[in-house]
Amino acid sequence: MKLISKRFIWMALTAGSLLALSSCKKALEVKAYSYFTSDNFFSNADEAYMATLGVYGAVSNFSGYGWYVPMVLDNDNDISQISGNSVDSWRVIPHYQGIPETDIYYSTWSVLYQGIDRANVVIEKIPQMALFTSGTDDQKAQLNRMLGEAKFLRGFYYSELVRLWGDVPFKTASSKAGDNLKGTLTDRYVIYTQAIKDMQEAADVLPAAAPTDERINKWGAKAMLARVCLFAGGYALANDGTMKRPANYKDYYKMAQTQINEIMTANPYKLNPSYPQVFINQCKHNLEPTESIFQIALYTVADPAGDQPNSSRFGFWNAPQTAKGIYGSTNLRQATVRPFYESFQSGDVRKDFAVARFTVAADGSRTYPTTSTADQNWAPGKWSREYQTNSITEQTSTDINCVVMRYSDLLLMRAEVENELNEGPNDLALDAINQVRRRAYGLDMPGNAVTLTITDGGTGYTANPTLQITGGGGNYAAAVVATRTGNKITALTLSNPGYGYTSAPTVTVTGGNGTGAVITASLVPKPTTAQVYIPGGLAKQQFLDTLVSERAKELCFEGMRRSDLIRWNLLGAKIADTYARTQAIRTTYPYPAYTNFKTGKHELFPYPQNERDVNSSITRQNPGW
Repeated sequence: MKLISKRFIWMALTAGSLLALSSCKKALEVKAYSYFTSDNFFSNADEAYMATLGVYGAVSNFSGYGWYVPMVLDNDNDISQISGNSVDSWRVIPHYQGIPETDIYYSTWSVLYQGIDRANVVIEKIPQMALFTSGTDDQKAQLNRMLGEAKFLRGFYYSELVRLWGDVPFKTASSKAGDNLKGTLTDRYVIYTQAIKDMQEAADVLPAAAPTDERINKWGAKAMLARVCLFAGGYALANDGTMKRPANYKDYYKMAQTQINEIMTANPYKLNPSYPQVFINQCKHNLEPTESIFQIALYTVADPAGDQPNSSRFGFWNAPQTAKGIYGSTNLRQATVRPFYESFQSGDVRKDFAVARFTVAADGSRTYPTTSTADQNWAPGKWSREYQTNSITEQTSTDINCVVMRYSDLLLMRAEVENELNEGPNDLALDAINQVRRRAYGLDMPGNAVTLTITDGGTGYTANPTLQITGGGGNYAAAVVATRTGNKITALTLSNPGYGYTSAPTVTVTGGNGTGAVITASLVPKPTTAQVYIPGGLAKQQFLDTLVSERAKELCFEGMRRSDLIRWNLLGAKIADTYARTQAIRTTYPYPAYTNFKTGKHELFPYPQNERDVNSSITRQNPGW
């Protein structure tokens, strides 16, 4: 069950209603926090807790991490794109056709600043509480934890603004009645300094124990701090329109290394041996604190008939096309690109789990379309309706959390840091990436994939029969007849090798007007470590190239790919390469990112025009806009 309760979400939303930004034409001119900033609030730990939940709740919505940040603003890239070519805001931004007036920019900008201003209130008010210094040990511990949470979230929200917009207005004092936050743009590295400080101070006071809900703990704060350091030390679009990284970038990598080493020494995390189970747990709302390091809680709190702004688009917008019936329908908008699927090696469990080449019918069955353009609708498979709760409240939007960081991400960050600081991969780097690859190839996961052999082609088949694979204890193996010669079955296409089979399943052949065909399934032996592990001896750039590919396969569709490519200064090159590969498939394969993307412009988003209309202190636009 979902471990962050409905009460938690309702409290966060209630807090949000009391800590609301005013209308879109107010340039972050914040209404007075007349309730939370009054002298009669913050009188006990429960009130402080409610205020802290309001900081979390600022981004638990479509404008934050339920939709826009992980899906709209992370596309288009080399692994996925938004389908279609209409003028919807959620299409024009990924297709690199957005303009400063496009409303989604301002929506996300606003909720991040809303969260920051809420955090500023908590950071100021908690130390002023009598209980902060004179309460019981338990009360003081609770309040210190909440103070740490607010500092962490402020640092996180500012780092996200910088990741998306570069230099932004910066304020660490809470808004009072009459304040008008028409702030000037502050250099991003000044903001990074404060964000790092906030996260460091947060980690010092947050509990080390594994969380029982979505609240951040000590190790989660350190892991997210390491990510912020990699972005601070990575490439970014400078104000002169060129891609640069700071001269002292290795200092940021060293800070990341320190955080990662401390986490690894404490050893609070481990990989679930089953890659598919990680996402099935997400879909079932089963918190997995040893795998999922930090996540944003999302929940449907009202009438399930339509979209709920505090719920999630995971499993609805980025899932295989599903007809309403046994499961709720989906509205496939985020599609993968075929060259990404083809980049996986045989035996990689992620290949046919993360990428769905199937659709789901009303009766719950899978179909693998074979039309010439079917590959344009291959979808993220991680959050298929098949894995969800199928609750009445999740028939449109879902309650699936946005997992901001998983342990495999941290391992791959370790590999990257060690490679960079040692001018090539050391043993720590190789161990880290190979832990991820070991899980990817199912070396510790029970069961195997299957392969099929035509034992007897039968006779009299004037049409292709249907193959049904059952038993064996595994999941989702599927195949179709590919060729008949002389009314005999002579070739098969294995649509999905499946996973988790502990014995050979049974293959039943039906239809096609023939008889006697026998198809035999057998288990595919697991690959050896020599076949799976990245070997030693790679040069620094070779290992980084390997890591760039591995992060794509491991973390695909989870909301960071585009930004990763930017910090490596690879976004334009990867878009060009993906276009070339799609054109090699067929010249009509749609990939508008290639036509529209402009280097020196699209590595940052434009400052929202709504904000500039009322904030004359923002005297310039980002390069190219």
